[in-house]
Amino acid sequence: MASISTFYNGLSRQGKVSLTVETTTKTLATYANDIATAENLNLNYYIISLVRDPRFNSISYPSQTFSQIETALGITLINGDEFISTPFQDGLTKQQKQVQKLDIAQVRRQAGGNTSQQYYRAGNIYDLTSLPDTYNGNDYDPDDNPNTDGLLEGRPWTGVAAVAAPTTIVEALPAATLFELESWYDGSDGSAFVPSSPADGDTFTQWTDKSDFAHNANPYGGATTRPTVQTNELNGYSVVRFDGVNDGLTINPYTGLVNSGAVTVFAVAKLTATAGSPKLFGQAQSFDMFYAGGSWEFNVNGVDVVSTGANDAAWHIHTVAFDGSQASNATRFRYRRDKTANTLIFSSAVPTQIGSTSQLDIGFYDLGETQFMQGDLAEFLVFTKALTDIEIANVENYLSNKWGL
Repeated sequence: MASISTFYNGLSRQGKVSLTVETTTKTLATYANDIATAENLNLNYYIISLVRDPRFNSISYPSQTFSQIETALGITLINGDEFISTPFQDGLTKQQKQVQKLDIAQVRRQAGGNTSQQYYRAGNIYDLTSLPDTYNGNDYDPDDNPNTDGLLEGRPWTGVAAVAAPTTIVEALPAATLFELESWYDGSDGSAFVPSSPADGDTFTQWTDKSDFAHNANPYGGATTRPTVQTNELNGYSVVRFDGVNDGLTINPYTGLVNSGAVTVFAVAKLTATAGSPKLFGQAQSFDMFYAGGSWEFNVNGVDVVSTGANDAAWHIHTVAFDGSQASNATRFRYRRDKTANTLIFSSAVPTQIGSTSQLDIGFYDLGETQFMQGDLAEFLVFTKALTDIEIANVENYLSNKWGL
């Protein structure tokens, strides 16, 4: 039994991969199956051929062993021989060809989860229904699921695969979801403060929103209400500190969440004191997160939701996800801490929409100027959509990777 070391280049063109074959038993059909399994693609997509002699191919010799093909062609395979994959499209309709091309592109864009590859794209799961229309066989006639939503950002790449350690938010999410990023406050970015690049302990007059919507956060009052920037505080980055006395930020108007049926919030925060029911963020009981009675609590348009687990004055990644289209409390409102789902207690049925308050406060409760938070906030993101489980995990991984949590 003869064994040789070969290389193949798959349909997704992610570089040469080594594959050892036994020439007396291996066929090009089983060789193609190995590649299809590695790339997670349909076996019927593949034509395999020898680069230096294309006569050695899976169309002409689908079931013969490598040795039998060598004899038929009068050639001898050697270590290092390279095989290349090309798409098999004979007999396919335009619709089938379209799906084949998208399947192959999807594998390449995902890059095996390696975000450092130049061909990696965060939008790496396609949705045919996001296109204006798809082929119906060989016809251009409308099929049974045309897109009725008009232009969609990044179409048809509206989804994303899991990413273990994204280094940026762009690596974590597809363009369509990034378009729903309503607010983004990042303590590590000195240029996001006014005045810019504050020194350790400096106050600021504005925390600039890094989303496309310019919801800049400002102190609610005079100089004494301004939080401070603490440099080199968490994983070498700066954070924003609230004194628990009278510091607070407000965004007014903030209409993106008014009567919204979906919102996902991420916060990297540390609470250092729990007296006075300190509030991390809120919209005046429309959609609030605060600490009371030994645990984090939430108010969703008048409905109280209580989490489990006491505060420990440590840094945590908080994820708050609301989706009014879901049927049960457990799926309609979710809270995760440090990438783990938290058990919740609901006072009553969670409504399908949050409230109508058009102002967002961070670190305090603006009505009556109470519930001041003593603690730090490193990063805060608000999406006006219900992120998928994979998208949530990717954002949490981005925050964990960045902040060392």
